[in-house]
Amino acid sequence: MAGLRKIRMSGNDMVPWHVLAVSWLFLLLPTLFVTDSGAPRLFSGAALAAAAETPSKGKQLLDDLVRRARQEGALNATVYIPFRGKIEAQLVEAFQKRFGLQIKVTTAAGASAQEYPKAIAETKAGAPSAYDTLWGTATDNMVLVGAGGTQRVENWEALLAEINPMVGSGKIRPEQISPRPLQGHGFLGWSRPKALVYNRSVISKDDLPKTHSDLGHPKYKGKLTQPAWPDSWDIAPAVFEPFDKEKWLQIIRKTAENTYSVEFEIPGTQRVVLGEVGLAFDNAGHALSLLHKDPQLPIVIAYFQDYNPIIDFLYVVRKGARHPAAATLFAMWTTTPEAATIWQTADDFVTQLRLGDSALDRKVRETITRNSAPMIGFLDNEKTAKVLEWYSTEEGTKFRRAIADAIRGK
Repeated sequence: MAGLRKIRMSGNDMVPWHVLAVSWLFLLLPTLFVTDSGAPRLFSGAALAAAAETPSKGKQLLDDLVRRARQEGALNATVYIPFRGKIEAQLVEAFQKRFGLQIKVTTAAGASAQEYPKAIAETKAGAPSAYDTLWGTATDNMVLVGAGGTQRVENWEALLAEINPMVGSGKIRPEQISPRPLQGHGFLGWSRPKALVYNRSVISKDDLPKTHSDLGHPKYKGKLTQPAWPDSWDIAPAVFEPFDKEKWLQIIRKTAENTYSVEFEIPGTQRVVLGEVGLAFDNAGHALSLLHKDPQLPIVIAYFQDYNPIIDFLYVVRKGARHPAAATLFAMWTTTPEAATIWQTADDFVTQLRLGDSALDRKVRETITRNSAPMIGFLDNEKTAKVLEWYSTEEGTKFRRAIADAIRGK
């Protein structure tokens, strides 16, 4: 070929110089020269292969966490009330299998509104934590974080990427699982939209309250049941601008005058089913579960026109936990699709409204879209996050207690 320099081999055989150069390069491939501080270093092919097999930072952190959890040998955790029993046992079994653990796991089903005041009292008294990890709403967790009752997980992003495949694949960002202002403290398990459930035999669609302030109208006297916790009311500072705290408490007190009973959502909705009352605050998923079992029930899911809360539930690791490594593994594992496939079999139809893509999650989103329901939660954006953070202050904590008192008419 014209223009190619040839190197004589033997006899009359001629080999192009560039072919010979490529041959030399292949001979040298098992080694590489890398400059470090100006000095050449030689790495063999075997060394490079070994380096490729070195676990990632996240994998190393996870392996160390699992090792320490085995040494701890136990875990005490709370579980969501709808998970108690069969699902509770399935969650524990799957958790142990996922990390190759054989530790003693003790779980207790309890409401966050009851467990978190105890945790705060333990923290203030310097007493040991009753639980290593516990679930609660975003506001409950924010108050506990503000009281110094939670342990921030170091390197939580890398650990989440190893534990949750949706994070590892990049489909979900770490900050969606552990959002501000709870980053590194709280890990999102499930998100449930609040709704208004009514009995069409007791109250007509046209007579439904359109806003929360409408609940104080005399025509709803004795027709409403609601839970004792502030979750249906405490998002208001992020909704209304300007926000008048005292005016809002008066609205809640007026609603209390019309309230037939203050109790858990499930028995409250059962009263609606039986026609004892016309309205109940409930989780949309729970109402759907009742209709799924019996489509002939006289109940209908409705939404307010001013706002409808998204209640986010997160696990935290307690400050001073006896088994912090096991607690961290459990808190992060509950965020995974594997855990969701178990807890979404609960009779209560628990949803992951924000991140889930199950048939149930899509069904609940469809009801929201069909009703053009305005939804809002503390994990939505910077504005809602600031309100959530405010609830960890003395002023915010005092206001939330005032909401709880107002629900009972105080």
